[in-house]
Amino acid sequence: MLIPFVQNPETSDKTLRVSELLRRFLEQHRGDEVCLRDLFNEMGGRAFGPTLLLCALPEALPLPIAGISAFVAMPLMLVSGQLVLGFQQPWLPDQLLDQPFNRELCEQVISGAIPFLENLEGFFKPRWSFLTTPEAERCVGIVLLLLGFIIALPIPFGNMLPAIAIVLICLGLIEKDGLVIAISGLIVGITPALLLLVL
Repeated sequence: MLIPFVQNPETSDKTLRVSELLRRFLEQHRGDEVCLRDLFNEMGGRAFGPTLLLCALPEALPLPIAGISAFVAMPLMLVSGQLVLGFQQPWLPDQLLDQPFNRELCEQVISGAIPFLENLEGFFKPRWSFLTTPEAERCVGIVLLLLGFIIALPIPFGNMLPAIAIVLICLGLIEKDGLVIAISGLIVGITPALLLLVL
């Protein structure tokens, strides 16, 4: 059964950027295992942008984690499809949200993501608001769905560029930066050509 994320107003803070929320997550969760629900709750009520960003991060970073593409692609395509259909909040299967993961592995991904996000976040600011309206976000969802499908394909070295594009688009959604969303769309446009070159 699909259930909505449980948002925790006591831990969410919309004044903090994603990198700051991830750093706080590592500080507050010291157990041997963590689950996606804990991580999504830390993001607060920021809905689709953080959910898709967190799903894409393991593929956007040069981390030696084998066999993660299929696991990443499934929630990417599921949540992107919900954005296209106009859902108000993202939904994921209960089993996936509550699946425990080794904290050491999660810390490896998050620790690698924080400096990556910090370097990116300095370039984001609200602009080109016509690309961040609910109607425009549904069109963006189609692009994200396509990128999720590309990540699911068994193409050697073919996942990082689409995942980086997803991260940029999602940061654009979070920060209401339509210009970055448009630039990321150009990356999406050249991705198929680059994948053919790789093949």
